[in-house]
Amino acid sequence: MTISRRALLASLAAAGPATILRADPLPLIPLPGHVSAPDFVLPDLDGRTHRLADYRGKPLLVSFWAVWCPSCRKEMPALAALRKAVADDGIAVLAVNIGDSAERIRAFLKTHPVPGLTVLRDSDKQVATAWHVIGLPSAFAVSPDGELRLGALGARDWTAPAIENQLRKLL
Repeated sequence: MTISRRALLASLAAAGPATILRADPLPLIPLPGHVSAPDFVLPDLDGRTHRLADYRGKPLLVSFWAVWCPSCRKEMPALAALRKAVADDGIAVLAVNIGDSAERIRAFLKTHPVPGLTVLRDSDKQVATAWHVIGLPSAFAVSPDGELRLGALGARDWTAPAIENQLRKLL
C-alpha cells in the first residue's frame, strides 16, 4: 500500500489543536491504515550505510530534523535520552538530518552532544520526500513488521513516559 499524503497529513493535523490544550506532553498520533514505511539507504556521520531493512523485527522511531530548526535543536538531547531509555527493549531511534552537510552536523553535535543517538544524512532530501515530511521536526514510529503506526509533526518531549509507553506497545 502506498502512503496517502492526504490521509497521513490529515491524521497529524487533526490531532494538533485538541492536544495543544493539554497540560501533559503531546503524544504520538496513531496513523491510519496499514502503510509500509518507505525504504531508505542513508549514511551515518562515519560513512556506514543504514537501511530500513536493518531495523526489521524491532520498533523504530525515525525523527527528521535540521541544524537550522530551533525546535529540532531543542529536542535532540531528549531524543538521545529516549534512545537510551528504550534501547534495552530493542527499540531503535534514528535522527535523520535533512539537507545539512556532514561538517555542519558535526559542528552542531560538538556543542550539542547526543550520546548514542544514530544520526543519518539525507543530503538530497529524497528520503524526507518519500516519507512526506512537510515540516520539522517530524517523527514516525515504525512497527517491527515495517508499518507506519505513529507520527508527530512538531516538537515532542521525548522523555515523557507516555511516549515511551506508546513505543513499547509496538513490541
